[in-house]
Amino acid sequence: MKKILVISVLVILLSLSFYLFQPIVVYSSGWSHLPNTNSLEPVKIHQDSISKKADSLLKSIFHTLKTPAFSIAIGKNDKLIWFNAIGYQNIESKIKANLDTKFRIGSTSKAVTSIGLGLLIQNGTLDFDSKVKEFVPYVSSNLSEITMKQLASHTSGIRNYGTCFCFPIWEYYSTEEYATVEKSVSVFNHDELLFLSGTDFSYSTYNYTLLSAMIEGATKKSFPDFMKTSVFDPLGIAIETEKEFNDPKNLSKFYDIENDKYKEVFKVNNSNKWAGGGFLASPTDLVILGNAFLNYKLLKKETMHDLIQPTALKNGQINKQNYAIGWRNDTIENKTEGLSGTQIIHHGGTALGSTSVLILFPEYNISISLLMNRSGSSSDLFKYAYDIVKLFIPKS
Repeated sequence: MKKILVISVLVILLSLSFYLFQPIVVYSSGWSHLPNTNSLEPVKIHQDSISKKADSLLKSIFHTLKTPAFSIAIGKNDKLIWFNAIGYQNIESKIKANLDTKFRIGSTSKAVTSIGLGLLIQNGTLDFDSKVKEFVPYVSSNLSEITMKQLASHTSGIRNYGTCFCFPIWEYYSTEEYATVEKSVSVFNHDELLFLSGTDFSYSTYNYTLLSAMIEGATKKSFPDFMKTSVFDPLGIAIETEKEFNDPKNLSKFYDIENDKYKEVFKVNNSNKWAGGGFLASPTDLVILGNAFLNYKLLKKETMHDLIQPTALKNGQINKQNYAIGWRNDTIENKTEGLSGTQIIHHGGTALGSTSVLILFPEYNISISLLMNRSGSSSDLFKYAYDIVKLFIPKS
């Protein structure tokens, strides 16, 4: 009898451990060898000399990164001047990536959300000093006095992902479909702040979850509906929030790559962080958005200027990441890139099975986006973005 009891307890503990730590448990199994991609060519074969060089560079970067699919778009002076893709959006079914293939864009979603936020600032619905409690009736007293600007610049003190009493144990690997932003906010709504709002900087996607709640309260629309009707539809782009039942036709599968082997990533549900990490897009979508931002298509020059100013803390110092309102505002310092001293307005994103960057070059009125369907670091893509951009900058 004792033996049966011990075995039963062990089975329960093993089952519990599996569901608690499932992302780690399943990571070690199911790996397959990457297919030979030497014969793959970009979707489009351009004829002009500069675009042909870009096509060749795309192919070279694709093989260097060993990603299943790689897609790039670049715009200049409010026009889409080059875009291409190569590889597989679905390795198992041998479905090749196309020019409309969507990827997870991770934290690049914050830059996307900032455009919608700019519209509300511009029409006076919100301002930088608007407090959460004015628009979110269900917010706790811990978070009620935070301002919109503190949320958008990560100076609120709200924590980032942690562990939870859930399956699996890490919030980052959430598998739950969150039907509302209110439910997403409940994950951190009653937690203590890391510091007094405005006194320090701590990057957290949950800032943007609460920001989307403010947007909903201000517009009386769901966050996805507001972004679609106010930002995406006017620009004719097909960015969408990731949901459990997105149309898979042009949606990439998402992969981990290791030692020339691949496997599909642990299946997560990003509906708890749409505004800060839950959008799906193609590079073309993001570049059209970037073009509109640089050329004042939706936002006035003054509004755009306000959104890209790095936020100062209460002691007067600029936050350590030069973070503005959904964008980082930096100057290229690496002389080897050939663009030293050039201002860039940018945001990268890492998500399970996908990596992205969107970079704007105001001096040249250029926007560029790079996306791939493998886990990685967005910082690794900046060099390649610079290499592509230099092809389209006239030689002095």
